[in-house]
Amino acid sequence: MDYRFPAPTRDRLTTALAEVDSIHDAADIVFWSNPGTEELRRRGIGAFAELPPAFAHLLALASLHATVLDAGFSGYLRTRRSELPWATRGLRAAGMPQLAAAAVLTARDFSPSSPDDDLDRFFDDEHQTLAAPGRIRRPDGDRADDPDEIYDINEPADFEHRILDYIRANLDDFVREY
Repeated sequence: MDYRFPAPTRDRLTTALAEVDSIHDAADIVFWSNPGTEELRRRGIGAFAELPPAFAHLLALASLHATVLDAGFSGYLRTRRSELPWATRGLRAAGMPQLAAAAVLTARDFSPSSPDDDLDRFFDDEHQTLAAPGRIRRPDGDRADDPDEIYDINEPADFEHRILDYIRANLDDFVREY
């Protein structure tokens, strides 16, 4: 199923996305106000692979951001861990490779070691990132190993602005052609 808006709504969507200053408002516009996403809401993360990249990235990054604001990155790792591959792809696409690396390294370091770990394949795919842990900034002192602090120190001040720029630059992922 195509979850994008019909082509005649392109100008209205462009205007609406130009006026928002929050990724949560952008997600509300493309997801909650889009009648075509009702099935997606029921399916959850399982439908991410069927979405155009910027659409999936926006949903994953809005979820990441909301959870980090409410419960820190450690809360995200406890409750939304399965979304991590989508979120890190979105961070890289929006020009935040250092934050993506921090998320990968922190998730690996603070994940339970289990032979049945859902993210084993993801971590295997991230071998280059895992081989260069010095690429990220780490807090000093007794907070040096705190996943929330590691995430926060690597998050750029213009986090939402970068995501909104990425979304606006990839409008075709949200609108069907005629």
